[in-house]
Amino acid sequence: MLVSIIILCKKKEEDIRGLLDDISKQKKSFDTEVIQISGISPPGKARNDGAKQAKGEILVFMDCDIRLGSVWLLSRLIQPLRDDKEIGLSAASVRIPPDANRFQMRYAREIPYSQVTIVHELTDIQVAPSACCAIYKELFFRLKGFNEDIIRGEDSVLSQDVSGEGLRVVLAPQAFYFHPQPENLLQLAQLNMRNGRGSCFVDTFYPDLNLDLHPKGITYFSDKKNIYQRMHRFTFAIIRALLKGESLLFLSKLFYSLGYFHGMIKYTLLRCRN
Repeated sequence: MLVSIIILCKKKEEDIRGLLDDISKQKKSFDTEVIQISGISPPGKARNDGAKQAKGEILVFMDCDIRLGSVWLLSRLIQPLRDDKEIGLSAASVRIPPDANRFQMRYAREIPYSQVTIVHELTDIQVAPSACCAIYKELFFRLKGFNEDIIRGEDSVLSQDVSGEGLRVVLAPQAFYFHPQPENLLQLAQLNMRNGRGSCFVDTFYPDLNLDLHPKGITYFSDKKNIYQRMHRFTFAIIRALLKGESLLFLSKLFYSLGYFHGMIKYTLLRCRN
């Protein structure tokens, strides 16, 4: 069996030697090919372009800045798909790198979705983050792949599409990877402003696709909320973070809000789409 690993990079000059080294050391009973996609946006289109080049039966999507948690990551990630035909999408748990600095460690403690617990048994979730997930190619193309219209949240939409087929979305046991969090305040501001703008873009042009993730964990959806309910929850979360002394969570939400308001000017008022 051939497994196609599709690595998404924002720029061609991204250094992925560490990730490629991790892949080369994987203990597995199948063959792999690596497809690097660089400089294409939005992310959904980039991943779809990689999938079109893939020759494998199973597609594994990875972001270029991750590192694999163990030499068994690939085997553990795709095993649920091979064992159970009712499983459509398999994901690994995200952890912060062992060499994370103090800022990153504090960020991971305060921001709920920075890390996902490593599970010891198959665990159903609702969102498989596209930074490290696996799906059969036939199912992927039957669902028409990732949504190419939105600039953020394409993994949530794919996960919902898989669930809509009556298939399970799962965390694979003992499968984990490392993903760096912002190293400093500047990176925190850039990340959250970008996310805020991205959410506003989807709210403006594709409101039905802005799936509301549970504030306590990125792998779960909240009940459907309108924009006013979300603003109320968001405002309460900012105040609570400030009162609890969670300064990085407070700043993250503040910069997210600034990004969203910038998006309102750009997308809602000026109707720009780029």
